[in-house]
Amino acid sequence: MTVVRWADDTPEIDAAVAARAMKFAVEYFVRQIQRGAIKGRVERGVGDDEGRHRLSFRYRDRELTMIVGQNGEIISQELTTTAPKFQWKRA
Repeated sequence: MTVVRWADDTPEIDAAVAARAMKFAVEYFVRQIQRGAIKGRVERGVGDDEGRHRLSFRYRDRELTMIVGQNGEIISQELTTTAPKFQWKRA
């Protein structure tokens, strides 16, 4: 199933697919993208990974990584979360 389309060498993914993978409501996801709070990155595979792309979305403590095949199908995806950094406050 094609989930990612390519337009002028730029990936296009349905917001609902990415939002669901990040465990967000679609409206919240779109709003955060518009605000610039969710950052995206695209990496092109080389060597054994030729024809694949890695799409990453990062928001605060979460990062979604999707591996996308030549036909736009999601081969794998992983959502990782990191513990918030503890900050000391002076009394």
